[in-house]
Amino acid sequence: MIRGRFIVAWVFASAALGAAEMPAPAGNVIDLPTALRLAGANSLEVQIAREKLAEARATSDSVRQKFFPWIAPAIVFRRHENNLQAVNGPILDADKNSLAAGVTFSAQVDLGETYYQNLVARQVVRSGEAALTTRQREMTYRAAVAYFDLARARAAVSAAGEAARLAGEHARQLSATTEAGLTFRGDAARVVAARERSELALSRLRAEQRIAAARLAELLHLDPAVELTPAETDLTPLTLTAPGGELGLLIARALAARSELDEASARLEGARAARRGAAYGPLVPTLGAQAGYGGLGGGPGNTSPGHDFDTSRDYAIGLSWRVGPGGIFDRTRQRETAARERQGELELEKTRDAIRRQVVEQHTRLRALAEQIELSRKALEAADHAARLSRERRATGVSAVLEDLQAEDELARGRRDYLATIADYNQAQYALRFALGD
Repeated sequence: MIRGRFIVAWVFASAALGAAEMPAPAGNVIDLPTALRLAGANSLEVQIAREKLAEARATSDSVRQKFFPWIAPAIVFRRHENNLQAVNGPILDADKNSLAAGVTFSAQVDLGETYYQNLVARQVVRSGEAALTTRQREMTYRAAVAYFDLARARAAVSAAGEAARLAGEHARQLSATTEAGLTFRGDAARVVAARERSELALSRLRAEQRIAAARLAELLHLDPAVELTPAETDLTPLTLTAPGGELGLLIARALAARSELDEASARLEGARAARRGAAYGPLVPTLGAQAGYGGLGGGPGNTSPGHDFDTSRDYAIGLSWRVGPGGIFDRTRQRETAARERQGELELEKTRDAIRRQVVEQHTRLRALAEQIELSRKALEAADHAARLSRERRATGVSAVLEDLQAEDELARGRRDYLATIADYNQAQYALRFALGD
């Protein structure tokens, strides 16, 4: 175990040395806590979810306001000329005018419909709150994944840079011995080809690092033109969730904590309220009430509009029912809302199945990656041992340059595999936490 730790430390030191020999990356350095914080604050998806919640709350307030009457102040001037029919039938020739001013209090409430609409609106708000929580958790998880993608890319660039540096040194040494006539030119050409392949691999990995930085910047709503660089110079396995946890307990924990279930449950409750509203809402009558208070004045001909102006009061109240489409006996609407309720039940069960699958999947992946870290570490130790032996043989003039170069290439590949496995493991840690609802 001590030897293994020494090898890992040597790998990171060699990678840092290779990175130090490359140009310093231009851009902003970002660490994991900062990335996670920005994901919750700057993410456009979180902001969109927050605005949708604000819209749902405003809609709920608007539905509740339907229970309250409205006020209609008015001033009306009327002028009539020529024929007019009297109340008892005869046609009269009359000129008259009037002036009315007052305030009318009116209310027309579909009591049943408004009541159930209010229930539905509350569930929409509840669903929006759960959706906002889900988006925040999701963006935190996606930011962690993107950050470790960037860290993995940077580690791969460091390892590839070290391999390219060694290949370049071998090429320079062999070029000198070839010029002196001590080395076969074919071997020198093969070493040069290996150096060019190393440079090609390094160029590709640098491009992957830049792309990973742009993707992380997009998630954090930052300028992708500014190249983000991970603060960590090495990758170490995180311990957020133990890979050996009891699977049944983890599934139960996820089913109790996932906000997606709250969101789906709220949609189902809203569908149920809508179905009850279609069945029972029309049975509750519509209430209509009106009260008017003001003044009325006027008279025949050119009488002043304010003539005989005095107070005027009107009151009215009534109950009514709607029969047919949109009301009692509207079977089509009842079937429609019942189908939506059934869809909500199926969506909720589908969400439960997806959560169970995610927990099993991420738990299995985490355990497998924990084993793979150990295996890749052992492979790295073996590659390091082979490279050291090759260097010793090279120093005594026993081994060929190509043998040494192959050993160094295997060591560089072992470094990249080890660091990539650690990055996958850390991503799996966050994936399992997301699946558990943390």
